[in-house]
This record gives sequence, C-alpha cells and structure tokens, in this order.
Amino acid sequence: MKKVVVCGASGLVGTRLVQLLHEKSCPLVLVGRTPQRLKQKFPFAADCYSWEEFSASPAQELGVIINLSGASVGEQSWSDAYKQVMTDSRLNATKICVEVCKQNPDIRLINASAVSAYGFYDHDHEAFSEADRDRRTGTCFLQEMIDQWEQATEPAVEVGNRVALLRIGFVLDGDGGALPTMAAPFRYFLGGKSGTGKQIMSWVSLRDLVAAIEFIFDHPDLNGPINIVSPGACSNRVFAQSLGKALGRPSFVPAPAFLIKALMGQLGQELVLTGQRVSPRKLLEAGFVFQDQDIEQCLREIYSR
Repeated sequence: MKKVVVCGASGLVGTRLVQLLHEKSCPLVLVGRTPQRLKQKFPFAADCYSWEEFSASPAQELGVIINLSGASVGEQSWSDAYKQVMTDSRLNATKICVEVCKQNPDIRLINASAVSAYGFYDHDHEAFSEADRDRRTGTCFLQEMIDQWEQATEPAVEVGNRVALLRIGFVLDGDGGALPTMAAPFRYFLGGKSGTGKQIMSWVSLRDLVAAIEFIFDHPDLNGPINIVSPGACSNRVFAQSLGKALGRPSFVPAPAFLIKALMGQLGQELVLTGQRVSPRKLLEAGFVFQDQDIEQCLREIYSR
C-alpha cells in the first residue's frame, strides 16, 4: 500500500483523521514544523517529517496527500501581519504539496479549503453548490485568501494529479475550534444572536467532517471542489437558540453589530456578522450520509457527552 501523507496532523481535525487512518492500517507520513512532537503524539506513524524533509522525500512511495495545514482563522485578531501569516501558512504548505505531487502524477491531493469561497452575506439566499461560485457577490479578505489557496493547487491538476478541494464549513466540537468560545457567554446567561441573527451558518460536526474526508479518501473519483457542510444550515438566531437549549441557558441577550465590530474588527465582520448558505450536493449525490443534520440535536449531543 502506498503511503498516506497528512499535513496538519496535530490540529483538531487532523488528530481525529490520523487515528482513523491508522485504524484502516494506512502507512502514515506526518508533516509539520516539529516532527519530534508528531512522533510523540503518533508513535505508530511510519515517518514524521519537517516541511523541508517532506519536500525532499521520495514521491514514488506516496499515494495520497491530505493537507489540512494553515494558521487558525479565529483565535486572534486580524492585524495586517497576522493576515499575512494566515495566507502564507496556507499557500506555502500547499505549494510544497503540489511540488511533491508533480514528481508523481499518481499522487492524489486532498487539500483543505473553506466555504468562504462563496463570499459573505448578512441575509439568507439560495444555497451555493460546488458549481455556483461564479454567482457570488462582493469581496472580502477570507474570500480572496481562499481563492489564492485553491489556485495554488492548479499546477498539480495541470500535470495530471487528481485534486479534491475540501470546502469546509463551521466545525462543531465541544473540545476545540470556535464552539467553546461561542458557548462561553451562554454559561453566564449572556448568550444570544449576533447582530441581526439573519446571517446563515453552514456548519458541520467534527465527526461528520472526519467521516466525509474518509469517504472522499475512499472514493478517488470524487475530485474538484467538495462542500463539507451539514444539509441543515441555519440562521445565527436559530443557532443561538439551539446552543442555549443545549447548555440549559436562555438566549435573549443579543450581541449588537457595533460591539462585535469594535471588539473583533474585520474578524467579527466576516466570520460573525455574515455567513453563507452552502449545499453539500456532491457528497449527497455520491451517497454520503451525514449523521448530524439538525443543529439543535447536534449541539444537544455535543454537550451531553
């Protein structure tokens, strides 16, 4: 069996995915800035490489590269310097993966992306499927960054590599990501909608996200852009109500738009006050079944564990 490379293995999604691939008896190569830490965390991995070591590794031994690397979008404010860090971390990692792919056209690249590709809206609208990006409106930092990120994979496609672009929605998990931060005000009876609450949240549970990546891994005919979001997209108002119920707290204290903008700046404007309705059409047509399709039930399960 050819080796499976996972870049970004130590993150929330990568950790779960590596464990799953190990259970499938895949020979694993893990790539990151500190390979010693990867080896400590995943002692079963065949190899743990730095980015420099990976770029010089034998491409003929590789079958699939799964690239989840990228600096966090929501953990700190977006100074100009940090926006450059977010962009560079994604582009540099992807370019290295592409250069490795170009050495062996049989390698398949599964590269992370995001639903930010469809733009940002403060209201509901017709759902975007994978073929609908051209009807998006407006521009914003995240949309432009995602465009560059996806475009960085094109040289691999041009030489014959199969490339899947994972357009991932808002990931829900009780132990990591943005959800614990969003839940914090509710625990103090200060939770509620953000801004008007009309913006749409296209979300996916962590378990469905990892299962979807496994499904794409197992179906080499699934390539190009692939939306990984639950079919149950909801408004921010409904999300806040559902989160309050899951935590046994009310959800009647709204966060005004002006306060979110003042405290969070561009981060709040793009990630909190706007959103997008996205459909997982490709996955559904391929036969993938989401376990979590109702936001209230999903959050209830997360907080009952």
